[in-house]
Amino acid sequence: MSVRLTRRFSPVALMVAAALSMGSASVMADDAAPAAPATAPAAPAAPAAPAAPAMPQLTPEQMKLMQDFQKTRQELDGIEQKLQALEAKAFDKNPKLGKERDGLRDAIKSHMSDKNYDAQAEYDKLKALVTKIQAMPDTDPQKMKDIQAFRAGQQEFETRQQKAFEDPKIQKQSEKLRNDVRADMTKMDPSAKGLFSDLDAKEKHLHDLQTQAMQMQGSMQ
Repeated sequence: MSVRLTRRFSPVALMVAAALSMGSASVMADDAAPAAPATAPAAPAAPAAPAAPAMPQLTPEQMKLMQDFQKTRQELDGIEQKLQALEAKAFDKNPKLGKERDGLRDAIKSHMSDKNYDAQAEYDKLKALVTKIQAMPDTDPQKMKDIQAFRAGQQEFETRQQKAFEDPKIQKQSEKLRNDVRADMTKMDPSAKGLFSDLDAKEKHLHDLQTQAMQMQGSMQ
């Protein structure tokens, strides 16, 4: 399981889309899940499900909100790419950061695991299931069953992961690693400080857009 330091905004595009349309309850489980902590070992991305029916037509106000979301998300992606490149350089230049990251990863896996659940083994199983599903044609009746199995496994993985990050020791360990990495990145390239500020601002704006979408949904019901 990999550990990422640059914060990745949780995938809320489908949540916003659902709020802007009919408030459908069919939002995929992985998109509706709480955002994983920044340094969490992320579960494999969900495979694409068979094509869903077309969304209802959006009003001009809804379309404007969606366009704002898409534009902000693209800007956020650009910022993250720059930060991830700096992060990689920081780890390459400072072996101590790698050891610190490995220690955090092991602590997370240990907290997630018990006698009936091996976090690393479950992660590997989920990855293998994604590969299998991606190779299956949509006409295969087993595909939807495997997608449902993946979602169930991913939900448990993320639930255990979230609980791991509620542990004060892991929170402290995670925060120390984040601060150490950010300090090295800023020392290596002073522009990183501004990128972190931009990242925080863009993420906040996306959360605000999601809130607006949910409020808009409520007013339409």
